[in-house]
Amino acid sequence: MLSFLLDEQISPEVAKQIATKRPDILIFSLHFWQKGHYLGVVDEIILKAAFTEQLTLITYDQQTIPPILLEWGQANINHAGIIFIDYRSIPPNNFGKLVKAIIWLWDSQNQADWQNRIIYLQPA
Repeated sequence: MLSFLLDEQISPEVAKQIATKRPDILIFSLHFWQKGHYLGVVDEIILKAAFTEQLTLITYDQQTIPPILLEWGQANINHAGIIFIDYRSIPPNNFGKLVKAIIWLWDSQNQADWQNRIIYLQPA
């Protein structure tokens, strides 16, 4: 089942709103997940921890994550999936649009295999 981890540049309010609207969706904010232990930690460690917990990372980070994924792909290292968001299609301060898009994605893709899957979140 698809479960989410919101990267630290995404407001924890997004996870809170989704959990309130849809308690059936398992979603965590990096700000509070594991008591905030992973805040400021390098992406590789976050991705490994997310894989262990089978959490698909949702992130705006299109600078540092793609090179890691390329390296991991070449080394056959698995991840639990990455959902990239483009600032132009869903601005980080538009919580309503972000919440709707994540819920729509979960509704349409929650039974899919997310291991090593990479997509861009589309507005709902």
